Amino acid sequence: MLALALTALLAADGVTPAAAPGADVERMLTTQAEAWNKGDLVAFCAVYVDDAVFVTPKGVTRGRQQVLERYQKRYPDKAAMGTLSFAFVDTRVDGPAASVVAQWTLSYPGKPAVSGHTLLDLRLRDGKWMIVHDASM
Repeated sequence: MLALALTALLAADGVTPAAAPGADVERMLTTQAEAWNKGDLVAFCAVYVDDAVFVTPKGVTRGRQQVLERYQKRYPDKAAMGTLSFAFVDTRVDGPAASVVAQWTLSYPGKPAVSGHTLLDLRLRDGKWMIVHDASM
């Protein structure tokens, strides 16, 4: 009850309460989707650590550069990439570690959207959230 009253008081004074702990992680992933939607796979993959592990039903890819090359082969142009969006299902932050479960959707003009889920393991490195493991299906 006290917390609700304090939040209301701060809001009335124009002070915004601190964001939920996962807000920075979700914001980073939203920015990542924006890079995808611009067709910028290099920026999209920039949030993977150098030795990231990417898992899909088709296998395991190791390393940021290899993840980038996989995406470049699978999505050779903007039309193949479609428009990416995330719906966050569960975001947890524990100090410098975080995990995210999200539904991803790729939308295409004139054809059905494709969607699946991803489980991301992230670490805070030099003040930035970075993807260590990505299990997408």
